[in-house]
Amino acid sequence: MTIDEGLRNVLVAGAIALVLGFAAHFRRLQVFLPFLFLAGCGVLTSLKMLDRSWALDSLQMDADWRAGVPLVGWMVVSGLGLIRLTGWPATVAISAVLGDRFVALGLVAGEADPARRARLVLAASGASLLGLTGSPATLVLGWGGWRTMGLGVVLAMVGWVGAPIAQAVRQPGKPATAILAGVAGVFAILTAWTLMVGGTAEALATTVEQAPLFLPRTWRAVVGVGGALIGAVVDEGVGAMVLRAVFDRGLDVMSRVPLDVARAGLAVGGGLPLLILTKSRLRVGLPLWIGQVIILVVWAQWFVN
Repeated sequence: MTIDEGLRNVLVAGAIALVLGFAAHFRRLQVFLPFLFLAGCGVLTSLKMLDRSWALDSLQMDADWRAGVPLVGWMVVSGLGLIRLTGWPATVAISAVLGDRFVALGLVAGEADPARRARLVLAASGASLLGLTGSPATLVLGWGGWRTMGLGVVLAMVGWVGAPIAQAVRQPGKPATAILAGVAGVFAILTAWTLMVGGTAEALATTVEQAPLFLPRTWRAVVGVGGALIGAVVDEGVGAMVLRAVFDRGLDVMSRVPLDVARAGLAVGGGLPLLILTKSRLRVGLPLWIGQVIILVVWAQWFVN
């Protein structure tokens, strides 16, 4: 049994992107991202999806550097760990402005109780939908508007905790962590480019376009869950760049609904890796995260049209 060459290309490029996106989650693996990317390029070249004669020109012209460069800066700032943070109000406010990852690293330094930390991390993840720069999902895909802000408030309330009073204390930065986070941001751009070269982004765009035809009643919920799965499995910056590449090619999508739902799903899904990153208590955080996913599905299915 032989596999169609086009389908093979889509699957291979998708697999390479999955490896890069998953590795970008973890600081110890971020060091190996350049080598993983070069190995992926070798595979693409061997399968004739990529040619050395035009690869560099394609990287310069086709990769989405306009959206990617602000993401790299956001990642660097998020990796500095400049604050020691505790308390729900500060968590929500700072997450909306400086980002959920920035807040999560501050919670590691400021919140000793892993159960409280789990709740606050998920509050930060939900609050990331409130502002323009709260997460890669909003930074790269654009602000979701008041309807998405309402969802963000509800998601942030899932992580509500009471006293102690909110604190935000300045801490020394962590240059090594910031540099590695910036590297992950660069490879978010390159991962999306890999999907473009392999035709995977085009195939995913077609799938999103056809979803209302095959799933007329539930397609919004399916897109939301799909976005959450992307955010849970790969780095959120990678997921945002990938979704941008997909929706840039979805010319037949006649409304912003799929983008709004996928953006929210990506932000919600990104809460799970943050729980792991901050060594929060999963026995507390995982059920709450599942609750956030359920809220996302309800919002997508009945409040977005």
